Amino acid sequence: MRFSRPFVLAALLSLLTGAAPAAELKLRVLSTTDVHMNLVDYDFVRDEADETIGLNRTAALIAEARAENPNTILVDNGDLLQGSPMGDVAARVRPLKDGELHPAYVAMNLMGYDVSVAGNHEFNYGLELLERAEIGPNFPMLAGNVYRLKADGTAGETLFPASLILDKTFKDDSGAERQVKIGVIGVLTPQIMNWDKDKLTGKLTTGDAVEAVEREIPKLKEQGADIIVVLAHAGISAQPRQGMDENFAYYLAKVPGVDAVVTGHSHRVFPGKDYESLPGADLSRGTIDGKPYVMAGSFGSHLGVIDLTLEDSSGKWAVKDGHAEARPVAEKGKARLPADPKITEALKDWTDATLAYIRAPIGEAKGPFNTYLALLGDTAALRLVAEAQLGYAQKLVKGTPYEGLPLLSAVAPFRVGGRPGPDYYTDVKAGPIAIKDAADLYIYPNMLAIVKLNGAEVREYLEKAARLFNQIDPAKTGPQPLIGNMPAYNFDILFGLTYTIDVTKPARYGREPSIENPNAWRVGDIRIGGAPLDETKDYLVITNNYRANGGGEFPRMDGSAVALIAPETNREILIDYIRAKGEIVPDNTPVWSFAPVPDGPNGPPDIRIEIGPGGAALAAADKRLTRIETNAEGFDVYGVKLGP
Repeated sequence: MRFSRPFVLAALLSLLTGAAPAAELKLRVLSTTDVHMNLVDYDFVRDEADETIGLNRTAALIAEARAENPNTILVDNGDLLQGSPMGDVAARVRPLKDGELHPAYVAMNLMGYDVSVAGNHEFNYGLELLERAEIGPNFPMLAGNVYRLKADGTAGETLFPASLILDKTFKDDSGAERQVKIGVIGVLTPQIMNWDKDKLTGKLTTGDAVEAVEREIPKLKEQGADIIVVLAHAGISAQPRQGMDENFAYYLAKVPGVDAVVTGHSHRVFPGKDYESLPGADLSRGTIDGKPYVMAGSFGSHLGVIDLTLEDSSGKWAVKDGHAEARPVAEKGKARLPADPKITEALKDWTDATLAYIRAPIGEAKGPFNTYLALLGDTAALRLVAEAQLGYAQKLVKGTPYEGLPLLSAVAPFRVGGRPGPDYYTDVKAGPIAIKDAADLYIYPNMLAIVKLNGAEVREYLEKAARLFNQIDPAKTGPQPLIGNMPAYNFDILFGLTYTIDVTKPARYGREPSIENPNAWRVGDIRIGGAPLDETKDYLVITNNYRANGGGEFPRMDGSAVALIAPETNREILIDYIRAKGEIVPDNTPVWSFAPVPDGPNGPPDIRIEIGPGGAALAAADKRLTRIETNAEGFDVYGVKLGP
């Protein structure tokens, strides 16, 4: 038998010192995040199979990863119970019976999860449903920075445990059975008290997530934890820490005692190209400041894999090395492995109930409603939602102190490609319209909210939304992307006004809520009923509880401007509106437009935008657009002329 030189050297050293070689053990942490009730490989909005998503697809990757290394734990990083129409069915359409297991936990119990953390969307349906859903899982949920309120209004015990120890028996590299105590801490973005304020006020409060992690580590160490894994339902941002940060996961790399971090919330992939410029990130190893991190996309699109090498040289395990990867369910739209049939079969009744729900007819569309050109001013799909909100709000304000104030209806294009891919667009065809189409038009179960703003605040609101666009330099040569890195669901359009956006000017607002360029005003010629907006007058802006309570960090949108909260969701209001009308006709009357972009010294600037292939016919008919190519992500790339 031949031995390697390092082995021989190690053996000689142990003989000389009298010490046995340190034992090693390979531990694997598998994770899902932001599943959003995509439990099966089916897009209920489009009513078609989709093998790029679904927990039944992720389950096949989990089985593969477990076969590679049985020393495995499986965790979920939150945002599980809301998202697809199946979530609505389980919450509202066919509510859980006493003792009935939520469909998400039917699947997860079969898959053998060890622990999860609450995400912010766990609270969308209210605390009662969350606590009801939590009856029956074979694994605990954590929430280390969410506290029940005591009678005196101060923070009491955590809603769910802050941490726990998974006491596992694994095999080390020699084949011997060894005990490993894995400390797990679960924390989430504290902004739930803003976004679901109307459901949680008087019941819960939140605290800083990083401080909660720092508090739990000594407790777990005292209980004998060998290593510490943090489940952080938060994005990764290198912005300076302020306290009570939404995307706090980055800061955990600096916390002594943290060995690995599972992240989410942002629906991105780490390690991945979105984080190429992140300070301290090693994308080849999946680490930040040397500590393994993973973010597994969304909707079951990826499986997070953290591999840790543990070393026991003194009777206690410690992390010797670690790296991470996010394994995709599909490549180029094709699944790598078949879906797990056990999960698919176990959820068949819920799948059938969801299909029956989404296919229920509610009206007739006399033309198409889509968002392929929504970022260029096409508003038909958004106007339909805005009109439904307006009709409801007119009734809601009657008899209140707010009756008589002008109403403006805010709607954002939720599905407009971007990171989710070239097929991620609202696309309602002419013909019979069903509940699935209403879900396509309005994908979130937000509650309708009305806020009171004066005209000056309305102007600031529009400036915040206009941050979506990059600044265009007419003199610059080479391509300039029109759309920046702000999520399109924060690009609110205010129906009831008309206005222009000048993209040659810098954005007034930056990534943070504060004003970045105080002298910059992109939005101009703001009019209501043909008259200039009166900055001293009060207006009612119809929006949703997410926005009204701080989502997107719009000026004055911190809950303090809320006038009324409706008892119904925006989507329910839309469904009722379509039912009442019977027939809906697309209306693409412009709300906003781009101010002309002048030519530079070399002619028109090379402004570019990406549009999914489903919008090819619309783009071909738009005189502003010239097709250039199809990029690696599957988007058609167009040149955009915004000149006179």
